[in-house]
Amino acid sequence: MKVLASILLCLFSLVFISLEWFNAGLSFSLLSYGLLLYYTMKSAGVNSVLFLFMILFGLYGYSVPLSIFFEADIGWHRVAKLSTWQSVDFTLFSFMLSNQLALLAITLLYLLFIKRRTMNILNSDYEEPKFSYFYFAIIAGLFASISEALNFFRVGGFNAINRGKAYYQGAVNDLVLNIPYEGFLYISIGLFAMFFASLGRSTNKYFIYLPIYFLSIGFVLFTNLLIGERGLLIVAMVIFFLGFTIKVRITKVRFLYFILIGVLYIGFSFLTLLREDRIKYKGFGKFISTYETTLVRIMNPANSEFGAPALNYRIYMDLKEEDYNYKWGATYLEISTAFIPVYIYPNKPIGIVYEFRNTYFPERRKQGSTAGTGFSSLMEAYMNFGYFGPFLIYLLFLFVLIYLESKRANENIFINLFYLLSFNVFLIFSRSSSQYIFQTTIFYLIQIAAVVFVYKVLPKKVLATLKFDK
Repeated sequence: MKVLASILLCLFSLVFISLEWFNAGLSFSLLSYGLLLYYTMKSAGVNSVLFLFMILFGLYGYSVPLSIFFEADIGWHRVAKLSTWQSVDFTLFSFMLSNQLALLAITLLYLLFIKRRTMNILNSDYEEPKFSYFYFAIIAGLFASISEALNFFRVGGFNAINRGKAYYQGAVNDLVLNIPYEGFLYISIGLFAMFFASLGRSTNKYFIYLPIYFLSIGFVLFTNLLIGERGLLIVAMVIFFLGFTIKVRITKVRFLYFILIGVLYIGFSFLTLLREDRIKYKGFGKFISTYETTLVRIMNPANSEFGAPALNYRIYMDLKEEDYNYKWGATYLEISTAFIPVYIYPNKPIGIVYEFRNTYFPERRKQGSTAGTGFSSLMEAYMNFGYFGPFLIYLLFLFVLIYLESKRANENIFINLFYLLSFNVFLIFSRSSSQYIFQTTIFYLIQIAAVVFVYKVLPKKVLATLKFDK
């Protein structure tokens, strides 16, 4: 009944948005989304990629419309790019319509495929410790540390780090054949989390296996802590949580946890503000009274990356030509040439991300960077198929996620691992191009294959030395 009610509310919202009734359209949309989010929690659990994706879907889809409804500051500097950015106009209705069509696709998938019994989560313990997971985790962790160490020394080591996070990451990205270590780290974290859970109450998990594991990923943690890279560490912690609880469904959340999350969110907002050189801390009370407005603005998700897809979408709708020709799926095929160097394929077509940047953010082209523009899955879907695009693309991509969700917690290590890695794929889904999504997925598969290959060729006696439980 909850899904049927969500579909009905979603359809009402589509009608109101089409009629450009902002308040009614937004209200019914939020009710539809809220019901679906609650049903996701009860069917898949809060410790599921599907639930976390739905949280992100809400942040990307509703942070800007809600900010406009409450007349919150979502960046007056953005008005230079879109004069109606902080008000209700046809570009906002278009964004809301695309978002609602995507939500409709998700609700229909729920109706057809999601039931409690299809979420094959047994709420059971491991029968025995999964030492093979531990071996895989160590190998992947060493791959991650070695890859990061090579990048570290190639860009100048501590001299590069001392010049700041932006410089260090930019230097690594500019390396010819730089080695992507993030995938190896996430693979390692996911495997170790499942192994850690399989040990049960064994005291060795804390005094033997945990220190050994941290040694394998030590260099990655070291460099990322030095440059203050919170994003990668947060993703790693989420993947650990998902892996550790992969065999259980958490459907109830204590109110205390909401308070804890709220405190952490506010704390991160304080840290973000304190990192600015112009900010002076002269006592808590003085700090709050002086920077209250700035803190409120920082805490609004619309002023972070969650607002970027809406900005890109609305600028595109505002400036696109009236006789715009849809791409009819062409951008979703860009992955076929993504790995071919320009010197081999001189006439290689420009990617949709660069095409968007060059057309709508020409000032970024002069800087030689796509930083700050981001992208939007809703926008790419519209570029290809009009308003049918968001419905179609979310229908296809979410079907894949629901399938992975239904197969989670079985005894297939590779399905479980790919499920855990899919969190990072769907984390960036709303703000990335399809080419980047496919490219990230392919890299993960290659990195998984590399770990498996090394595991197969290593003498089993070498791996057995890491086993301490008898």
